[in-house]
Amino acid sequence: MRMFDPLEWEYVMALARGALPWLGYQRDGEAAAVASAVCGHGITALARYDWSRPAVYMPPFTRLVEGTVVVAVEGYTAGRLASMGVRPHVVVTDLDFEPGNVALGEVAVVHCHGDNVDAVRRIAPTIPRRVMTVQTWPRPCTYNVAGFTDGDRALYLALYMGAEGATVSGFYPWLTVKRDDETKRRKLMVARHLIARLGRYMDLDFV
Repeated sequence: MRMFDPLEWEYVMALARGALPWLGYQRDGEAAAVASAVCGHGITALARYDWSRPAVYMPPFTRLVEGTVVVAVEGYTAGRLASMGVRPHVVVTDLDFEPGNVALGEVAVVHCHGDNVDAVRRIAPTIPRRVMTVQTWPRPCTYNVAGFTDGDRALYLALYMGAEGATVSGFYPWLTVKRDDETKRRKLMVARHLIARLGRYMDLDFV
């Protein structure tokens, strides 16, 4: 199981910095230290699931799909799934979209970066089962699975966990959720590029 690809990480971060140079990358080292201190479970908390073909739900999904493991992107999506009678196995989040719903999943993959350090300090310790990810070289008790937005990071995670493909419900990059501003539009542009890139390595079915 490959869990860190330094060259892919460098590619992703070069793309992100080029598209969104104003984000708080200078605090990523501090964020990684916070994630390491918060700690959580090892990657074995995720390895117990069957990752052969996940069902990955992104906001604003509308359709339920089949999958070997149910992955929700953000607390918002976990809440929508729960309202439909589905408990996600894994929630991938940076705690900025209805973080109170993150614990509705069995395991939360919590990403810490320069712009959410305070939220991670405050919220992550309250999540019972968590795996901490960072966008720096991994520190103790953290992992780097590449990706930049929660959506593409969820698919990188699936790839690194051994997925041959995934069914994705709700990836509509022409629709903005939460807010509609230049930062959000550029993040969706990066996500669209990275998800297309991941399509070279795994079979992705979008609904």
